[in-house]
Amino acid sequence: MSGIDRTQSRPWSGRRWLTGLLVLAALVMLTEGVQAREVVVGLYDNDPKVFRDASGQPAGIFVDLVERLAEEEGWELSWVDCRWSECVERTAAGEIDLMPDVAITEDRREILSFHELPALHSWSQVYRDPGIDIDSVLDLRDRRVALLEESIQFSRVDELLHDFGMGYEPVLVPDIRSAFAAVAEGRADVAVVNHLFGSRYYRDFGLARTPVMLEPAELFFATARGRNADLLEAIDRHLAAWRENGDSVYYDVLERWMGERPAFYLPGWLPWVASISAGLLLLAIAIAVWLRHQVGVRTRRLDETSGALEIAYQVIDASPVVLFRWRPEPGWPVAYVSDNIRRWGYEAEQWIEEGRHFADIIHPDDLPRLDADRESQLESGADGYRQEYRIHRPEDGYFWVEGLSRLIRDDEGRVHHIEGVVTDITERRESERSQREAAAVIENTLEGVIITDARERIIRVNRAFCALTGHDESEVLGRPVTLLDAEPDGNPWAEIRRQLANDGHWQGEMTSRRKNGEAFPELRTINRVDGLVGEGDRVVHMFTDLSRIKATEEQLDFLSLHDPLTGLPNRSLLLSHLRDRIAAPGRRRMGLLMIDLDRFRDVNDSYGHDVGDDLLRQVAGRLDELLGGAFLARLGGDEFAVLSEDFDSEIELARLAEALIGTLSDPWQLGGDTEVRLGASVGITLYPTFGRSPEELLQQADAALYRAKAEGRGDFRFFDESLTASARQRIEMETRLRRGIENDDLELRYQPQLDVQTGEIIGAEALVRWRDGERGLVSPAEFIPVAEQTGMIGALGDWVLREACRQGRAWLDAGLLPGRLAVNLSAWQLRDAELVDRIALVLEETGFPADRLELELTESALMRQQDKVVTRLRQLKALGVHLAIDDFGTGYSSLAYLQQFPIDVLKIDKRFVDDLAESHDDREIASAILAMGHALGLSVIAEGVEVDAQLAFLRENGCDAYQGYIVSPPVPADEFATLLDRNRAPRDGEG
Repeated sequence: MSGIDRTQSRPWSGRRWLTGLLVLAALVMLTEGVQAREVVVGLYDNDPKVFRDASGQPAGIFVDLVERLAEEEGWELSWVDCRWSECVERTAAGEIDLMPDVAITEDRREILSFHELPALHSWSQVYRDPGIDIDSVLDLRDRRVALLEESIQFSRVDELLHDFGMGYEPVLVPDIRSAFAAVAEGRADVAVVNHLFGSRYYRDFGLARTPVMLEPAELFFATARGRNADLLEAIDRHLAAWRENGDSVYYDVLERWMGERPAFYLPGWLPWVASISAGLLLLAIAIAVWLRHQVGVRTRRLDETSGALEIAYQVIDASPVVLFRWRPEPGWPVAYVSDNIRRWGYEAEQWIEEGRHFADIIHPDDLPRLDADRESQLESGADGYRQEYRIHRPEDGYFWVEGLSRLIRDDEGRVHHIEGVVTDITERRESERSQREAAAVIENTLEGVIITDARERIIRVNRAFCALTGHDESEVLGRPVTLLDAEPDGNPWAEIRRQLANDGHWQGEMTSRRKNGEAFPELRTINRVDGLVGEGDRVVHMFTDLSRIKATEEQLDFLSLHDPLTGLPNRSLLLSHLRDRIAAPGRRRMGLLMIDLDRFRDVNDSYGHDVGDDLLRQVAGRLDELLGGAFLARLGGDEFAVLSEDFDSEIELARLAEALIGTLSDPWQLGGDTEVRLGASVGITLYPTFGRSPEELLQQADAALYRAKAEGRGDFRFFDESLTASARQRIEMETRLRRGIENDDLELRYQPQLDVQTGEIIGAEALVRWRDGERGLVSPAEFIPVAEQTGMIGALGDWVLREACRQGRAWLDAGLLPGRLAVNLSAWQLRDAELVDRIALVLEETGFPADRLELELTESALMRQQDKVVTRLRQLKALGVHLAIDDFGTGYSSLAYLQQFPIDVLKIDKRFVDDLAESHDDREIASAILAMGHALGLSVIAEGVEVDAQLAFLRENGCDAYQGYIVSPPVPADEFATLLDRNRAPRDGEG
């Protein structure tokens, strides 16, 4: 059975207990004077408890009581008018001795002291505009609610509606009359005020009373924390005496202001009820118990009692806490639980009718601790206790609650039952955890943190503050924050205080001083944090030591103009230096030498980037030692530049270039016993002979360097106008070639490959040609290098591969192609990670068999990044294609690496074939290549065969195949088809 037991009448639940709960709104504080003294009393507008009447005299319940106290104690009263919040602040500061009508909160206990016995019990009630229906707390959703600023009502209403997840618009007013006025004038929908004031005046403002009651409160006189103990003791003494006498002045005063004489006040258990209620909930259930009892005793007042009981149930139902009564037996059997337990996913009937135990929903890890604590309380004779634990909610599992429990004993001291209030504190624990996490962040951040009170006194610092300033925390607590100032009046505190007052924020640079006397610049951010009601503001300072940041900025400035690897000036600094030297008065001639390391890429690819970086640092050191202070810069990669101003003629620059080439050609140690040799090429330009701007000089030196590398490397070249023209031609060709690829101006030529012994065509090599709209057919020797330098070789190679496979498929379908088609792959394509997939896609789309495709790679391409190349070649072999090394014998270390590669064919380079008839050396080289290739099981084909003597040598020495002009130059597809048809005719005849 749910609800409150109406049948039992015990000392803790009978008429006297219920009557006592109904007079929670009628207590007064009195003091017993011991000696005459002047007492300053705060006076603010809260009719009928404390206010000035129409004649301007202090009036109200607390005024009458304190005047009677003054009369009996011999005090001389003086009144100080102030607003509520101002009265509290002045009381805390000691300017006011007694502040009437104050409810106790944890924040106020930190700044105020109170007497023991409450002077008055009161509660807040909701009053509405007559045109609005308000029947419960839930009807306050999205309403405009008039509340006294910085009041208990404001804090509790805000917390209650937040717990219910309801939004509302607070309309804060300076006094309670203004709250009613706000509703009357249409600025608010409802007002929450003290019921004593509301009952007297709501009709005057044309408002209506609602059944919603909130925040029962015990009201006291307050004084500054730790002061006026004699005043508080006198108040408790008189209050205790008055409350025991039903004819005392205490009840006279209440009757005067409340319109009826309250029932005689019964003490004893009431302090405990007030302490654990902490709000409207216990008062509400007390009213409910009283109403239920009255129903049985006074049936003639059924209607009135039922209405009041409904109000009580509404208050309990809207409450965020759940009320319990437990029997003192194992498992915590439940004798009563309030209906609002359904917010946890349970029904009250489940507990009463089914006899469920509260322990069933307590977390198993918490239950032993709670049982032990309860047994300890039972044995010790304690009246009450507080616990925190987890209980299970069917919807979402366990959540944290706080239980305030009271042990109810019989006349013999045995525990009869336990009453408790259980509150969901999950949000509070999350808030506490967030506060702990925030504190951990503050303590562990690298920025210094200072927290001060409103008077700029330091109340907390973090570890970073101590590390940055050298001060211990104990040395600065309580001291003004200005103690860090490097100089008096050196920081803009007046402006800081102005901005904090107006905006709550300031940021800027300051100069502070460490404990050791060292001054340092800092960037400080200061924010004001508004305190809660009754608390002062806090100010948070966060600062960063700018001396470290400025050092970092200097480092970044250095890196922006210097090469991070070698520490040499970079291209930007070189251009800036050239600009300054050109602009300097009385300028002299200057020589700019651009250096490029030969074969550095091979070392970098073979030994790794770390070794390459170490080698570049060695190069920088050797050049710097050679130049003896001349301006040396690293432009990027393996390029360096030297600016020479101390020379008389170009011959001196030439000698310098030779010296640079010589020193860079000496052996280099790469760690251990590894020794490599590089080389260098140098391009030279002159100011003002050739160039007159920094950018022009760099372009000219680069053009000269390109010429030096193109003409054999290991040498130097001066810039002249012919180089400029050549560079322009290359740029123009790049533009036309790009357009030619886009416009499909490319063509394939096919050169037959023949069996040396039989003379039959066994395949062909596909060679690309470009037919330019302006120049006609362009030689591959011109446009292939441009394509490689600009990256267009990828698109060009893809086109060649697809077109060759398409044509090959067509010849196969016509029964013409007897062997394989060879297509060249560039080094750029070989490095492409998607090469294998792209070739597979072309073969699939064209239908050309993989075993009919032969890919030719240059020896130099294979020598770079051998590990990656071997992997890529094996992937290609897995497709089924054949692989050939083109121009074999022209690279370095090729014989040592040859066995690593899954190669099918070697092609003897044309340079070794040209002089076979006359050159003994070329014959020896060709013979060696043939012998080695056959020993490794490879086919060998010679390219560039043009005369019978060459072919005869190749036939005598076992060469497998050949190609060259002796048979046919590269021809278009239709002409090659004719050759294939002729080649097929004899074989068909033989068959």
